[in-house]
Amino acid sequence: MNYAAGGSFARLGVVLIAFFLICGLTYLCFVGGQRMIHFLGKNLLMVISRLMGLILAVIGTQMVIEGVRGVMRGAAG
Repeated sequence: MNYAAGGSFARLGVVLIAFFLICGLTYLCFVGGQRMIHFLGKNLLMVISRLMGLILAVIGTQMVIEGVRGVMRGAAG
């Protein structure tokens, strides 16, 4: 989104192509999910799930920190 905010049509095209590629990859992951689970195994799937949970917690914490910073700046200014 930030890349496309530059305003040129070339940047918008790159973002749209990337978006459709990600949509296609997501679709393939959903369709081939059972085969992927069988290929990866239960242990690796558990590791990936825990890493994704950790990443989600980090993103949430960062959002809370940024929100508190914004409130503090607004109250001080």
